[in-house]
Amino acid sequence: MTKPLNYDLLGHLYDGVMAPTGFQLFIEELVEVFNLKAVTMVIRHVETQEVKSLWLAGISRQWVESYSLDYARDDVLAQHIMTAPIANFYASNLDASLPASFSGTRFYTEWLAPQDIAFAAGAVVLQEGPWVTQLILQRASNHPPFAREEMTHLNQLVPHLQRAIQMRQRFADLQLDQHFLAGGLDMLAMPTFLFDEYAKVTHHNRSAANLLTDRTLWLEEGHLQAKDSGMTRRLGLEISKSIAASRSKEGDLNSVVLLPRNDKLPLMLMIAPLLLTGTPRTHGAALMFAFDPEATPSVTLDLVRRLFKLSSAEAELSIALCIGKTLDEIAIERGTSIHTVKSQLKSIFLKTGTKRQPELVSMLLASPAFFIAQKQIGQTSGA
Repeated sequence: MTKPLNYDLLGHLYDGVMAPTGFQLFIEELVEVFNLKAVTMVIRHVETQEVKSLWLAGISRQWVESYSLDYARDDVLAQHIMTAPIANFYASNLDASLPASFSGTRFYTEWLAPQDIAFAAGAVVLQEGPWVTQLILQRASNHPPFAREEMTHLNQLVPHLQRAIQMRQRFADLQLDQHFLAGGLDMLAMPTFLFDEYAKVTHHNRSAANLLTDRTLWLEEGHLQAKDSGMTRRLGLEISKSIAASRSKEGDLNSVVLLPRNDKLPLMLMIAPLLLTGTPRTHGAALMFAFDPEATPSVTLDLVRRLFKLSSAEAELSIALCIGKTLDEIAIERGTSIHTVKSQLKSIFLKTGTKRQPELVSMLLASPAFFIAQKQIGQTSGA
């Protein structure tokens, strides 16, 4: 009769999907349940031997590293595991034929004996391309040898192990994608909001956090709100339409909403589907970019100077033109002649390859100097 699975053990296994320590509690519980000396769980590349993840109980990382570098070639059980069908557990005392000279090998005298390892069992529980997940169990000389019933019990765990390992990897990939996306949004100078499939804001960048402080827009339980309830419904509708469009092949629906403000020009909100190529469009997401026509563009003098190889005075003049100042106003503010300002402008034209002020301003506003957010000292993320 097959022994029932240990539910505490399974609980620790599935907890490892999201736990910061991964499957550490699972392998520690495995030591107790199966009366073991040590457990090693490793995800490694079969060609390069690169280790992606490693969990240890009852054995040090130094012993594992020395095994990989110096002794693995003499491990008869490991050779058997790598050539036998995967997803099955094998034991050294049941499945591996040890040669008579085994006790004289360096692997035995320098690695097994010093650690008092008498029996071992293991399996390749999962293989995805060149990446394999191995689980190795060890017992000391005061432990009984492995029994076939125990191998059967361990084999019952294999489907759960495979599922948990794959789930953890998928969640890790998803979190990595989200971190990259969030990091990319934080680089943008324009206020930007990311909406999930439920139209909730899952991330907003620093510029968006600053925009929310004036309460023209704000968040309630993750949902975007406006002062006018009708505008809130309009925003919700357009965001939902973009999320729906992101799930379809015709996901090119972009909408622009003008948000009225007292004594100010309307805030311009562009809402667009978030399309991720090469991924199943089962959930959906949307981005919203906010443009304030009355906001002064934020840019650092040093970045403009370095981008276009300008002097500090030329960079200051370029930024002043971008925020709408005239040459006369700039000359007065600087306490210099209009002739000096015009002379610097000619030098800027030569260095940037432009000929007129509108052309210069257009090029500067489209450059990374105004597109990429600049971190200031003491600045913190509002997301």
